[in-house]
Amino acid sequence: MNYYGYPYVNSYFQPPVPYANQQEYLLRQPQDLGRWWQVEEGAWSGVWTRRGNSNVFDARWTRQGATPITAVMTVNVHDRFVSISRRNSSDGNDCQYVGIIEGNRVRGTNVCIRGGGTWSATIHRRPLQPDLGRRWEVQEGAWRGIWTRRGNSNTFDARWTRQGATPVTAVLTMTQEGNNVRILRRNSSDGNNCEYNGRIEGRRASGTFTCNQGGGNWTASIS
Repeated sequence: MNYYGYPYVNSYFQPPVPYANQQEYLLRQPQDLGRWWQVEEGAWSGVWTRRGNSNVFDARWTRQGATPITAVMTVNVHDRFVSISRRNSSDGNDCQYVGIIEGNRVRGTNVCIRGGGTWSATIHRRPLQPDLGRRWEVQEGAWRGIWTRRGNSNTFDARWTRQGATPVTAVLTMTQEGNNVRILRRNSSDGNNCEYNGRIEGRRASGTFTCNQGGGNWTASIS
């Protein structure tokens, strides 16, 4: 008998199924799987990001001093029971996970080609928001800006320069919805307050902006 009270012979090659019809189980639609999972497996921390509304997740684990690991996760659920196949692991260590969902938490065990153990996860039902970083290097036409984050807040102190022009400073407030970002520029030293809208892709961002006077396109590098 396994941790959940139902028998199986080999949890890696034959995922445990809490009822008789395995084909029905595999064809069930995932329910309330959220947008991304924050996972803990011993010293490893993982982020599993869902592909649209499917039951497939792209996973990445990190551990201090170790090479990050990536894999593709296929999640199947029935009531509170979850069975997860980890395949295409960058370290070659594919696994099978089982667990129980309780609210936005999941706990269980896994068995891998090499090793196994316990795991837990928090299900996040809002889109995973990109990291805002510490500093943005921004290009707006002939103007170049440096936006510096205040601690871990969504407020940045910004300064723009252009050859032959007086530097401009302002305070920026960012709000995110998934990869989309909206930035309000206020207290501008030139009196020209603005609104920026754009999208973050990895460590780059780009979009358009409108101001009291003028507007245009912008790009940024995030570090």
